[in-house]
Amino acid sequence: MTGLDRLLDDAERGRWPASDDADAWLALANWAFQTECLMADEAENLAWETEMRELLGRDLPYPEFVEQRMAALRYRLRARKLAQSNLRYKYGFRGTRRHRLIRTAVSLFYAVWRAE
Repeated sequence: MTGLDRLLDDAERGRWPASDDADAWLALANWAFQTECLMADEAENLAWETEMRELLGRDLPYPEFVEQRMAALRYRLRARKLAQSNLRYKYGFRGTRRHRLIRTAVSLFYAVWRAE
């Protein structure tokens, strides 16, 4: 069992690391960041597939199809970069954020992840 596995197992039992255990909270924040990134990517992939199916259903001429597809790609790329940036800030990997807020974000995300 790895250190992260132990931390997640403890969290399952409602036992969180001490607030001054920076290494443990960093490991949990990294796990939460990566897991939430994956969840956001999966949701984005489904949304893209739906959007492309709708676009295909319009039977547009090639130039219009390409123009609308490229516009959708630009929008999604911008939205994805913003989402990633927000997650980096949320878990303390960009800018300065209070440790208490990072711990709260980790524990709240853990509850959401566990419920799924």
